[in-house]
Amino acid sequence: MPESKSILILYGSQSGNSEEIAIQAGKSSSEYGLKPTVRGMDEVDIASIKEHTRLLICCSTWGDGEQPDNAEDLWEAANSGAISSLEGLNFSVLALGDTSYDLFCESGKEWDKWLESKGANRVLARVDCDVEFEEPAEEWTKSVLEIMSKIEDAPVAEANVPAEEDAIDITTPMVAEKDVKETSAPLPAKSEWSAKNPFSTIISENYVLNGEGSRKETRHVVFQLKDSGLTYKAGDALGVVPQCPPELVNEILSLCGFSGEEEVDTHLGLCTIREALTTRYEIHRVSKKWLKGLHERAGESSGKVEIKIVGRKRYSSTDGSLILDWKSTQDSDLPEGYVEIGDFEDNSAILLHELTSDTDSMEDYIWSRDYVDALGDFRRVGFTPQQLINGMDRLKPRLYSIASSPDFETGTVHLTVAIVRYNHHDRDRTGLCTGFMADRCDTNATQVGVYMSPTRSFVLPEDGSKDIIMVGPGTGIAPFRAFLQQREIDSSSGRNWLFFGDWTEEGEYLYREEMEDWKKRGIITRQDLAWSRQGDEKVYVQHLMERNGEEIWNWIDNGAYFYVCGDKQYMAKDVHSTLIGICVKFGNMTPEEAKDFVETGLMKTEKRYLRDVY
Repeated sequence: MPESKSILILYGSQSGNSEEIAIQAGKSSSEYGLKPTVRGMDEVDIASIKEHTRLLICCSTWGDGEQPDNAEDLWEAANSGAISSLEGLNFSVLALGDTSYDLFCESGKEWDKWLESKGANRVLARVDCDVEFEEPAEEWTKSVLEIMSKIEDAPVAEANVPAEEDAIDITTPMVAEKDVKETSAPLPAKSEWSAKNPFSTIISENYVLNGEGSRKETRHVVFQLKDSGLTYKAGDALGVVPQCPPELVNEILSLCGFSGEEEVDTHLGLCTIREALTTRYEIHRVSKKWLKGLHERAGESSGKVEIKIVGRKRYSSTDGSLILDWKSTQDSDLPEGYVEIGDFEDNSAILLHELTSDTDSMEDYIWSRDYVDALGDFRRVGFTPQQLINGMDRLKPRLYSIASSPDFETGTVHLTVAIVRYNHHDRDRTGLCTGFMADRCDTNATQVGVYMSPTRSFVLPEDGSKDIIMVGPGTGIAPFRAFLQQREIDSSSGRNWLFFGDWTEEGEYLYREEMEDWKKRGIITRQDLAWSRQGDEKVYVQHLMERNGEEIWNWIDNGAYFYVCGDKQYMAKDVHSTLIGICVKFGNMTPEEAKDFVETGLMKTEKRYLRDVY
């Protein structure tokens, strides 16, 4: 049984954000007299929740409202009927998501509703966090821990649960090793490689896929898996851990007057400031927290500087003789001919006040500026090495849809990567990870940290005779290249229909030779290509879907799976609306019926409409 003042903190995490929040909440709980146990959702039995009086859940949402991979089994167990009542349990939920997705924070909402349905007591309303989650998460943590600290322990019914499992030691700054004890139900096997412990490998191939004259740079990147033991399936993603540009690191160090060898304390322990700026923090984009930290150091008000002229002397430029010797005799006294042209203020303080008091100004500022820009704008602010990194965002891995079947080229994993390049404030810049892979990774030489991010949802049908429709413009082609490789290797009899598109056929027809070969050999049953900057008419994949609406409906009505990969902001929404329209027109449904058929029937119940959007 848990000891007095214990609190169970569970996290469902795909990329590590929820885990990070949970660990920080565990560290903070001791300040409130609580004794924390922090665990991933794949490290507990559902029945063990009944033992506790206090429960916090930090859960992200993956894909289209899916539970993150490490929460899937616990969620299934929660809905199995194993628990009828959780009366006496006090809880609160922090949900992480992205408002650009339709099912924003859906996984956290599901846990919140489930706990309430079992009679548990919600002590603090659920907090739903968008991509900028740090501040609301910190506020939730403080508020809920204060409430939980005032709740008295109550006797709870004993449950038949496995022996106490391992928990994260939240007293150390790094994730501690775990002493896993035997349980009646063995924990699922995990790879030893993760976002916090990536496998170090090399890139063996790295070349541009675009045709001559293309204004885009899309690369095919191949990583070697060697003897890592890393495995994957078509549909999974690869996590890549980037490093910050050395020229940007050097410029920051120069602006601050640091040698780079000064020691700083980071979330991963002590290291030099150069190492911290290279591998532990994101320096390509300034953070809100860092800017607000500057404001706190500067004080709540910038204030005005009052200048009084107490004397003035002027000398002749020809013979050096004194021609004016004026001294003030009263406060309002001014030299003859003096004209006041305005107030004297610290412009950096004015800017800082504007940023911290106006949300739109803050968003506009951080969108296009890195720490070189910020240090230039706030050059009058002095920093110690530790003050410089305080408030910076931690370096995060980037996930990329895998563009290969594991059976296609054993021991390798392929990516299709759009390189981000742009110019802001008269400086050329790149995306942090795409620039790292394109410009700073020497083939067969540079060591790069990687790990697998498996999916349970974006997968091929178990029945290879099922037809599939794939919509993947641009780099959205990546998982469908993997799907087609796998379907060929498995000799799947189901038909394969691919919708692809980009700017122009000559410049952006990715994997042209492979696709044409698959068409000739019948692996691709149908292919529709949309070119948005070729000819007078802009054609996108959703337009080709409309033209083929009746046949798309016939495929879906006969059990086909429908996949979408690529841009979530525009393409995925347009494809979604078009699919609903097709169901209205050719499925003889009302708009309401079609929406329910697509979003509930295909997506949730039958799981035949699957998306990998970003």
